[in-house]
Order: sequence, then C-alpha cells, then structure tokens
Amino acid sequence: MTDRWDAIILGGGPGGSTLAASLARLGRRALVLERERFPRFHIGESLLPLSREVFERLGLDEKLDARFLRKYGARFLCSSTGRTRTYSFADAFEPRFEFAYQVQRDAFDELLLRHAAELGAEVRESWEAVEVVFEGPRAVGVRARPCARPGAGDVVELRAPVIVDATGRDTFLASRMRRKAQVAELDKTALFAHYEGVAREEGIQEGNIQVVIFDHGWFWFIPFRGGLTSVGAVVSSRWIRGRRKGESLDDLFDRTVAESGWAREFLASARRTRPVGALADFSYRIDQLAGDGWLFVGDSGGFLDPLFSTGAHLAVKGADLAATAIHRALEAGDTSRAAFAGYEAEIRYAVDLFLGVVQGFYKGHFRETLFEANQRPTMRKLITSMLAGDVFHSERRPQWASFLRQHYPPELPAFA
Repeated sequence: MTDRWDAIILGGGPGGSTLAASLARLGRRALVLERERFPRFHIGESLLPLSREVFERLGLDEKLDARFLRKYGARFLCSSTGRTRTYSFADAFEPRFEFAYQVQRDAFDELLLRHAAELGAEVRESWEAVEVVFEGPRAVGVRARPCARPGAGDVVELRAPVIVDATGRDTFLASRMRRKAQVAELDKTALFAHYEGVAREEGIQEGNIQVVIFDHGWFWFIPFRGGLTSVGAVVSSRWIRGRRKGESLDDLFDRTVAESGWAREFLASARRTRPVGALADFSYRIDQLAGDGWLFVGDSGGFLDPLFSTGAHLAVKGADLAATAIHRALEAGDTSRAAFAGYEAEIRYAVDLFLGVVQGFYKGHFRETLFEANQRPTMRKLITSMLAGDVFHSERRPQWASFLRQHYPPELPAFA
C-alpha cells in the first residue's frame, strides 16, 4: 500500500495524458495507469482548434506541428442535393486559433503520454485497474496489477486523495456504478478504415475534414500528412439491420460507399490499407461526473456522435479544467463532490450544447442551416466557432442560447 500521489489517473489517452501533464505543470504528483502499451490504433483523429489553448500551455504545439497535418476548416457535402459548404476556422470568434491538426491516434496519443512523463508524471503502461477502493462514499485508491502477461504480477493497492477515470469508452468506473445510459435516437454505428490515394483538396485546404451526408448517415474523410486518409461512415441502426447474411464488414462498407456519389468519387482511385472496423451505440451519457474523491474525464464521462469531432476536444479541454479543479481542491483540503461542482457544470454545458446541435442535425434542422444559401454573417460565425470547439467561454453563452432557441424544435433540450 502506497500513498505518494495527489491523483491516480486510469487511462493514458488524450484525457488522461493531458490531465497528468497539467497536474505535473502545477507541481502535483500524478500517476497514470494505462492497460495497453503505446502506440496502439484508435479512431477519433480530427482535432479542434480550441484544444490548442491547452497544447500551447503544455508546450506541445511545436511537437504537434512537426508531425501532423494542419486542418484549417471543415467542408460539408450533401449527396442528395450536390450542395457544399466550407467553414474556415479563421472566421470564428477566436481567430487566433485558425487551424487544428489531423492526427493518427497511435502517434498522437503516444506523444501526449510521453510528454506527460517528461513533465514529471509517473506513467505505468501495461497496468490494469482491477477496482477503485472506496471508504464509504469516498474513493481513496485503486487496486491494480501489471498485465503484460498472465500472472505477471500480484494486485497492489495504490492510494491517492483523487481518483480519475479517463478510460474512455471502457467507462471503467461508470459501468461499475451503473451510471451509463444510451442517448435516445443516437443509436448509430461507425464503420471505419484507412485508405491510400483518397482524393483531397489542394493548398491550405488539403487538411480539411470532409463530411459527406447521404441518406443513411454521413461519412468522414480525414486526411493525414502523406497519402493516408481515415474514412468512416456513421450509419443508422436501420441500415445496419439490413446487413446481408454472411456479409463481411469490408463488403458492407463498400456497399455503404456506393450509396453516395461523393464518397464513390473520393474513393475511386483509393486502396484500403486496413480491414474495416466497427463501433456500435456511439453515444452515451453519464449521470454524475464527479463524487467524493473521484471524477470522470473525457469519454469515460460520456460520448457524443463524432459528427463534429468533439471527443478529443472534450477530453483535452476537460482534462485542463479537471487539473485546475483538483489542484484547488487539494490546496483547500477538500476533495468532496462539492469541490468539483464547477468542473462538472462546465463539462455538462459543453456536452449539452454539442448534443443539441447533433440532435438538430439528425432531425434535419441544423443540416439545413449548414447549407443555407443566404446565411447571415453572425450565423456563419456561430457555426464556425462551434466547429472550432469554442464552447467553454462563458461570454459566448447568450449567443449559443439565442442560436439554439431559433433553430431547434421544442422537443430538443433547453439551454440556459
């Protein structure tokens, strides 16, 4: 039994690594327990510009710029009408961050994890959390073991005043606490692969994400530096139920591509470099993001449909906010749920705002707004700022509230 850390973080993905790095920068002792050994494949490869607020502060921007393709905007294409619309991040409310990055997650996640270690965090890869230790309602530690091979090590108990679940879609603690619930009407499935030779834009727009809308969902086309592109399709449960007997995921994906003229055109000369993968039931929510001595960061606290590439941004920005909350709680000697109330409220607001826009898209309201021919300059700036991830600045809230009231039907969530 040891008690030499201020926080134990379960998971070394973008949320866990950013939190560990941010805590180390604040002089706090952080331990990261990561079940896998990096690098490892992961989807969620398109970042948002406002994440760079955090990357700059942690000294990561130059490392990212040296390795990854810049993303200056997002282009939407409608397969049924032929309409297209490009949003450039330079037109957002915060033009200082005019680009983000398109990242291969194996390289990106490893870079973040190694950077956290360089800043002073302790990182243990191939370590598996067995359970979170509670004394009454308060989390006080973790039971964990090395898992490089079966029987490699005994379970040990590690203690800290704050335990953070950053295990992503594994939702290690939330699943055990039965706090996880699917989001109604967002029961989508993602099919994805990597390709070489996908058609892409030229010049500064080469790194733009392409979002192709078609009758059964939408495609993403995320270009990387070099010739590789991540291609995915987020499709309805009805489309998945129509999968033919014995049909492989590769064949299902090819049949999905055939449903969109834009997708067929982009992939006409392309070669698939890895088998098609799938993730079902993409969207879920967690009813409580913090408690006495514990909190959730990133996807472990909920995940939305990846339409606007919000997953990594919520993880990175959420980790930054969590680091501040944890640091202040430790200074005050109070790591109760009340100490994390501000953090929980900030994350709830951002997630709910993105959720409203995603729901508006699938119901058709926001989809029409995206392609509106005579779009007002203020509306364009709002949409661009949302796509840039500018949802954490309190001065924008009146504008977001007005935007949602004007463009969404009564059955969608209300926002203060």
